[in-house]
Amino acid sequence: MGKADIAVKNWLNDRERFADLFNGTVFGGKQVVLPEELEDMDRETDIIITDKGGKERGVQRYRDLVKRWNHEILLAVLACEIQDKTHYAMPVRNMLQDSLTYTDQIRSLWRKRGYGRNSSNAKGQKKKENGQGMTRHLSAEEYLSRFRKEDRIYPVITLVFYYDVKKWDGAVELYDMFRLDASMKKEILIKDYLLNYKINLLDAGNVEDVSWFRTDLQQVFGMLKYRGEKEKLQRYMQENRDYFGQVDVETYQALGAFLHSGKKLKEVVDSGEEEQIDMCKALDDIYADGEKAGRTQEKLIIITRMIKEGMSASVIRKCTEATDQEIEQARNEMKSK
Repeated sequence: MGKADIAVKNWLNDRERFADLFNGTVFGGKQVVLPEELEDMDRETDIIITDKGGKERGVQRYRDLVKRWNHEILLAVLACEIQDKTHYAMPVRNMLQDSLTYTDQIRSLWRKRGYGRNSSNAKGQKKKENGQGMTRHLSAEEYLSRFRKEDRIYPVITLVFYYDVKKWDGAVELYDMFRLDASMKKEILIKDYLLNYKINLLDAGNVEDVSWFRTDLQQVFGMLKYRGEKEKLQRYMQENRDYFGQVDVETYQALGAFLHSGKKLKEVVDSGEEEQIDMCKALDDIYADGEKAGRTQEKLIIITRMIKEGMSASVIRKCTEATDQEIEQARNEMKSK
């Protein structure tokens, strides 16, 4: 995970934002997930897969963000995958991740009941069930499944948070990855028997209704619509200055990732002095730095052309107001090429 993704991950890991992210994306703005119902979970797990022949192999699962959701009698797992680039195989990737999470739950239940994966005498063994002295035998089917008939696992909901400037142009469901032609009858018949898998996608820069979000996700998603449009972006931030005029460092890091302003971001983080940052002013500085860099590069191009034409340093200084350092820099760049 790169620095930008880490900044976004740390920002979204806040329970209020995480709950708001799922409520606005998955539940249409309804306040279904409450921040106080969320608990952190490990985002990496090693899972042992056993084939029919008894051979085992390890599979490692990585999740960007994952939380346990304790909602009244319902318990679920909420996961978030952070993408700064389109992943064209995302439905399969998410399907695998979710399957591994379910596999991990089944394995954990089996061990919790006292049947380790190396236990050879679990079949037919009597086990205590609920601390009340109840016992029963495992059936052959349960032993084969490593899962008792009355056991239950928790549902998993995975959300893809995509924040690149370019609009997501990849598959949003498994069917999108197949070559199924509606004009071919055989393929239509095949599709009837294929299980689809859809992803819950949030394209952060193309959120149609930001009012579905209750936290500062609303302001940020509104801002992301204007990336690449300098004047509109600055105007939007000024209109929402109550928020953007005093953001914390963690939020500023995430905004830096969204706006691809890593250099300016690093300066603030390294200083360690700012607790509240004026993003409106920082944006002006970022644009000013970019414009200055552009003018400097254009000047170097002109100086290089004049050197190639055989003009002297004195003539170049007179025509471009270049410094000796800039002329020397242009000569060095010409030699390096």
